[in-house]
Amino acid sequence: MSEYKIIRSGEAESTYEMKNKNSQIEKKFHDEDLQISVLHISSDRILYVEPLPSNGDFKTYYIVKGACFVFEDASIVKSGDIVVFKNTSEVHTLKTLEDTTIVVHATNYDVYKTLENHHGVVDRLIREIQDKDHYTGEHSQRVFDLVKQLAVRLGYKSKALNLINKAAFYHDLGKIKIPDEILNKPGALDQMEFEAIKLHVEHGKKLILENFSPEVFEIIYQHHERIDGTGYPNGLKGDEICFEAKILAVCDSYDAMITDRVYKKGKSIEAALLELKELSGTKYDSEVVSAFVEMILDNKTSSF
Repeated sequence: MSEYKIIRSGEAESTYEMKNKNSQIEKKFHDEDLQISVLHISSDRILYVEPLPSNGDFKTYYIVKGACFVFEDASIVKSGDIVVFKNTSEVHTLKTLEDTTIVVHATNYDVYKTLENHHGVVDRLIREIQDKDHYTGEHSQRVFDLVKQLAVRLGYKSKALNLINKAAFYHDLGKIKIPDEILNKPGALDQMEFEAIKLHVEHGKKLILENFSPEVFEIIYQHHERIDGTGYPNGLKGDEICFEAKILAVCDSYDAMITDRVYKKGKSIEAALLELKELSGTKYDSEVVSAFVEMILDNKTSSF
């Protein structure tokens, strides 16, 4: 028996605000086999297209307005274009180039539920960070933005980009368990307090592994390691450190350098870049530092 339904303009079964992604999803129609949703996504946002449950399933992304960059083939899709995903077991990646509206038509795949569940977890973790330490929450967002841009510049896409972006955003999550009097101390830390701060990498292990993959945890766990072996928690050196952690280390350190704190004045961009270059090859990976410095200088040039 056939079914027939008209969905009028402006009608939606439900709407979900993805607050931390500057996006919104409207569920237009949903049953066990089919879902039609409308995504409203702001500029410069990454949209991950998860693998399909089985070979017979598909997803189509119709660009109503705006434009997206498709990482897999470096193409750009614009208003009126349709991207079809079928028989894929990989994560695919789109990046909005401007404010974009997309109609998603999916079989046997709950776009709404997947995003809603994920962002429920995300929102809880973000609130925990912000409640504990306002600086850490803002720092995490800035580091996420830097890592996302640098990783794309270094050729990351799809699943690999997804993993490093998550690691960047939650790299300081373990600070939730650091005592407030140490985390928010209005002065330089003594040696015992610094040792307590260093434990945030260990403290974050359970939270990260409960919500993300071991690959995400590995990046976070190693991002305070240094090329010459003077980092923590395990004193890894050189190629013992995963490349993603080396990327996160540079972005994390740079933001810490240029940010004002109660106990210190932030460095200028020029001074921070000079320090990174001076420590390139000893504390930080030289390839990552070179790409990062180039990126920041390009950003400065394009802002004029």
